[in-house]
Amino acid sequence: MSPASDDLLQRFAAGDAAAFEELVAQMGPRLKGYFLRQGAQSSTAEDLVQNVFVRLLQSVARYQASGRLDAYCLHIARNLWIDHRRRGGRVFSSDEACDRPDLGPGPVQNADSDDRSRLLRQALLELEPDTRELLELAVLQQLPYKEVSMMLKIPIGTVKSRVYYSLRRLRESLQILGPQEDLS
Repeated sequence: MSPASDDLLQRFAAGDAAAFEELVAQMGPRLKGYFLRQGAQSSTAEDLVQNVFVRLLQSVARYQASGRLDAYCLHIARNLWIDHRRRGGRVFSSDEACDRPDLGPGPVQNADSDDRSRLLRQALLELEPDTRELLELAVLQQLPYKEVSMMLKIPIGTVKSRVYYSLRRLRESLQILGPQEDLS
């Protein structure tokens, strides 16, 4: 996202209503993808995304731009996901998740790419939830390790080593994809 001087939430707090709409347009799909990859159903993911934006609106007066806004949004999303799971919210099993429609280009993709995508989604869903969350934040959302460290409340060195070993295990489990695939 943009530097702190162009922070959309600060602009919204200063009276720029279009800034919040821009924030929703930028972060909405990312947040929905985050919840879907955590195992939420599509309708649940949409509800949770709305709750993230409600929380942002409720905290706009207290908000201080001390880091990246996307990390702040994902931190709220992570907390909402944890609350959802504690309340007994349903999570897709790996079999169900592979039956869900792909959110990518769809029919334009060739069969080989579809097979690889399905295998990768299956492998990600079979990871431990903590490992999947770590990879989601550090690799898929591309947050700096320092931000991930603060969000997960673990040392930065632990983040680095867990990402490295998790990606290595993932590569090993996906050897059937062939040597041309690079997951990093």
